[in-house]
Amino acid sequence: MAVAIGAVGLPTVSFAQNGLVVQAAVPQGFDRNRNVGVLQRSRPSYDALGISVGGLLFFPSVEVGGGGTTNAYLTRDNETAVPFVFVEPAVTMRSIWSRHAISAQASTARRDYIGQSRRNERTWDLGASGRLDLGRTIEVTGEVQSSLDFENQFTGEINSAVAAVSRFRRNFISLRGEYTSGRLRAFVVGDYTDFRFRPLPLGDGTFRDQSVRDRNLARITAQAEYARTPSVSLFAQLNYTSTSFVNQLAGVGSRDSQTVRASAGANADIAGRLRGSIAIGYSIRDYAFAGFETIRGLVAEGRLDLFPSEQFTITATARRTIEDSTFGNRQPFWDNRFGLRGDYEVRRNLIVSATGDYAFQNYLGSDRENSSYRASGGARLLVSRRLSLDGSISYARRRSNADRAANNSDEGRIQAGLTYRI
Repeated sequence: MAVAIGAVGLPTVSFAQNGLVVQAAVPQGFDRNRNVGVLQRSRPSYDALGISVGGLLFFPSVEVGGGGTTNAYLTRDNETAVPFVFVEPAVTMRSIWSRHAISAQASTARRDYIGQSRRNERTWDLGASGRLDLGRTIEVTGEVQSSLDFENQFTGEINSAVAAVSRFRRNFISLRGEYTSGRLRAFVVGDYTDFRFRPLPLGDGTFRDQSVRDRNLARITAQAEYARTPSVSLFAQLNYTSTSFVNQLAGVGSRDSQTVRASAGANADIAGRLRGSIAIGYSIRDYAFAGFETIRGLVAEGRLDLFPSEQFTITATARRTIEDSTFGNRQPFWDNRFGLRGDYEVRRNLIVSATGDYAFQNYLGSDRENSSYRASGGARLLVSRRLSLDGSISYARRRSNADRAANNSDEGRIQAGLTYRI
């Protein structure tokens, strides 16, 4: 939470939710405080002071601004260019205790597309976490989160035009126990996520039910890690996931599945050079419906932060997983995605960023393929402790070899905002 509060990340210059509804089960936690990225660096003259209440610090903020999109509904034909305005209030809280820790955050966003109310976005996010320190070797961490969010055109679950107006509720809870002693670290994490999709607002004023996409995920992950050096560790991980759809489709059969994934890898935090984690493994996903064959294959996930200088941070990410589609005959698909980002501190109070993201999906049991990419750039100017200015511009494109009218789209987007913090 401390990193999130201190960061000066730029809005709308990367994938929303990486394009996926279901996110990775376990963050590796490879940061050993040996490197400080441009977006994490403390800037004493510009950092918000917050409001102190006992042993807690509160950081309220609000961002207002506007921009425009060249293709509000992400359609191939008859693109609708629309300006928009937005307001995003938020507050974060963290403890400043010597032992144990709690944190919480609450935010909401209202984005109005002028003259296109069907495209308007109303989202919110509530979350809290707590860490209990049991001596020097054991930590227990709990987390809860509830949010209303939106999809984007980079998801492989549905087509672009549906993603543009699709909203979903996510409820999440997790419990993690961690043991650390000498060179050894081990943890077990259990988490449960509930997804509920809102009806789609159609152009004729009616709504299309999306309840067939509702599902629950229960996961348990265990990992053992050994530090070869103070900077480099090797680890092995085992994960089990149960996916249960609330409503099954007539004629398609149950889409419920059980997944077992085993992986191994390394993480590192080498001062002045790099930090990151990479894991490669094998996944077996078995479906309750006999019409879906058991899926076996290699999976991978990695992130690498490079530090050419104190003023420049480069971040590369990659991921390969099995996901569930919710259109057509609901074939599962392999999701492959890559990202590259650079953040440069031009001056102590001026940060510029550029990103490039690419995703490729191929569907089991068919020759259907999707590909998409986004390029973007932005800047943040810290005017004072309380005031900052942001601007960004991006271009995104999605292509599919099937149902091109519903899946092919291009969008250019520009945005500027002003943030006030206490």
